[in-house]
Amino acid sequence: MMERSGLTKLVLIEKESEFLVSFSVNPDDWIARFDKSLNKARDWALNMVNLYNHELQQENEI
Repeated sequence: MMERSGLTKLVLIEKESEFLVSFSVNPDDWIARFDKSLNKARDWALNMVNLYNHELQQENEI
């Protein structure tokens, strides 16, 4: 398993035509892009952010 305790949380960034997912320390360097023309783009991006951040929190509590 990859060690993530030194990494920061993911954030959701809304742009005019897309949702971006990036690490909070460098929001300009996004890791995932979801085009707003897709019906569930916001849901997918938000789910990615929430899942990662939840796992990160769980690892830090151990």
